Amino acid sequence: MLIDPSRLGFPILAQDEQTLVVSKPAGMATELTNDPRGVAMVSRIRRAAVPGIQVRLVHRLDRVTRGVMIVALTKEAAAFYGEQIREGVWEKYYLARIPRPRPGKFPHHSDLIGKHKAHIKEEGTHATIVRAGGKQSFLEIVAIEPAPDRNGDCHALIRLLTGRLHQIRVMFAALGLPLVGDELYGGATGAGAGGGPMYLEHIALWYVDCATRDIRLAHVADDPERESLSSKMKQALTRVIRR
Repeated sequence: MLIDPSRLGFPILAQDEQTLVVSKPAGMATELTNDPRGVAMVSRIRRAAVPGIQVRLVHRLDRVTRGVMIVALTKEAAAFYGEQIREGVWEKYYLARIPRPRPGKFPHHSDLIGKHKAHIKEEGTHATIVRAGGKQSFLEIVAIEPAPDRNGDCHALIRLLTGRLHQIRVMFAALGLPLVGDELYGGATGAGAGGGPMYLEHIALWYVDCATRDIRLAHVADDPERESLSSKMKQALTRVIRR
């Protein structure tokens, strides 16, 4: 065992000599430029690793986002996964909580299902939708269903096709459906219908394993920290993970 799970404070889903798969909690930074207390995810992993392990990040999640992450434990694994990301090999799915679509604009949830395109310009730690000059960005909305425990809210299951800064957050805001609780992009906050904490989860990731070259799924089937899902959303998620 190269990484001691008791020293992390978050779950390890799988590990071998090349790759570590973890579930990052919401509220934890993936990496910090200055981290003297070692609170960021990558700092915790390095502290929990046996001597000589080269822990390298190959992708990141926003602090507010929870979910599955792949971490390379060798230089070769980092290069391998980096190439997969550049070639679009990874298949990434997210779960987000959004306000219920307005009937006047979207009479049916099905009106939102499918691929969406935007041009995103990154300005420091903020992203903006622009008509020209930004990076082409794509995502696919796979399903939208009411959130059982959140009156007035829905869950959206999303396949992220490109990996821009705050892409899901800014593109849903442009649709008039900013993630609930996302103050940066206009999401409602506070208690009651249409408000509350932000919820964004990297729920499933298909990737090619560095050591075996097998196609693998990173996913927590019964995650106690996951929000309750409707039966129809569970069915949509099952189709994604049992393709």
